[in-house]
Amino acid sequence: MITSIRNALFKWGLLKRYKSSIPVVSIGNLSMGGTGKTPHVAFVLENLNGLNKAVISRGYGRKSKKLIEGNTKLHTSKDLSDEPMELLKRFEGKDFKMIVEGDRTKALKYLEQHKEKTDIVILDDGFQHQYAQRDLNILLTEYSKPFYIDFTAPMGTLRETRKGANRADIIIVTKCPEHVPIEIQNDFKNKIANYGSAKIFFSQIEYKGFLNSKDEKIELKTNKPYLLITGIANPKPIHNYLKETGIAFEALTFKDHHNFSKKEIQLIAEKSKNFEAVITTEKDWMRLRESELTSLTETNLLRLDMGIKIMGTGKQEEFLNQLGVR
Repeated sequence: MITSIRNALFKWGLLKRYKSSIPVVSIGNLSMGGTGKTPHVAFVLENLNGLNKAVISRGYGRKSKKLIEGNTKLHTSKDLSDEPMELLKRFEGKDFKMIVEGDRTKALKYLEQHKEKTDIVILDDGFQHQYAQRDLNILLTEYSKPFYIDFTAPMGTLRETRKGANRADIIIVTKCPEHVPIEIQNDFKNKIANYGSAKIFFSQIEYKGFLNSKDEKIELKTNKPYLLITGIANPKPIHNYLKETGIAFEALTFKDHHNFSKKEIQLIAEKSKNFEAVITTEKDWMRLRESELTSLTETNLLRLDMGIKIMGTGKQEEFLNQLGVR
C-alpha cells in the first residue's frame, strides 16, 4: 500500500523528479535480487565506447554513508560495497567514475559540477529511486521467476507490486537457458505486455572461465575437488554450470552481500586445505581478497569470470541501439 501511494504521488507530480543535464539510464528490478543486475550494468558499460561514463550506486551494506568517488588505491569493498568495487576494478580509468551515494539526485548534481565531463550515467539498482528522472528505464526479471508470477514481500520477493513494471522502457528476461523456443518467448512477451508497453529482450549468462589473483585464466581439473564459496542471491546457475562441465565441488553458501566473519574465514581456510582451489564469484572475491583468507591458506583463490549476451539474431544490436548512443 505504501509503495503504491508513493508511486501515485510521483505519477501525479506531487513528488518531484530531478532532471539531470546528463543522460541517465537506470538498470534495476522489482525483486530483491538474483536477476543478474551487475553483469548487465557491466555489459552496458562495455558498449559505451568513446564516452565518459559514470555509475551511481547506493553501496549496499557499506560502512560510510557519505558520497564517495571510488578509487581502488584509496577504497576497499567495505567503503564502497562489493558490487561497486567489482565494477570499479573492471572499468577504472579516465573515462569512468564510480559514485557511491544513496541519494541519486545528490550524486547527479555532483557529477554535473565535476571538472571532468560525464556523457552518460548508469543508475545501478535505481528502479525504485524515482526522485532522479531517467531517460531510459531498464527492468530485469529472472526467467525462472518472472515478476508476473511473484508477490510483494513477505509473501514473495517483490519490492513493489507488479504494476510497477509499467514504468519500464525495456524489460530483459535474464538467466535464460541456452535454448528458449519461440513459443515460450511469446508466452513471456504476452504476459509481460499486461503490465505495459516495454520493449522485451532475453539474455543469458556467459561463463568465461576462471581467473586467479593475477587475472590469468586457469583451467579447472575434472579429477580434482574444489570448494565453492558464494554469497549471492541465487547460486544455482553456478552449481549447474560446474556440474555440466564435470567439476567436482563442495558448496558453502551464504546470504547475498554476506560480510564474512573472522570465524567463517578461518573455517573456509581450514576446509580449503582439502581442495585443489577455492572458487567464488567476482562479487564475493571482492570481499574475500581483502580478508585474512589469503594469509591463512596456500590454496589458490579463483573467481568465475562471467558476462551476459542478448539472445536472438540481431537482438543485441537492437538493444544497444535503444541506449541512444550507438
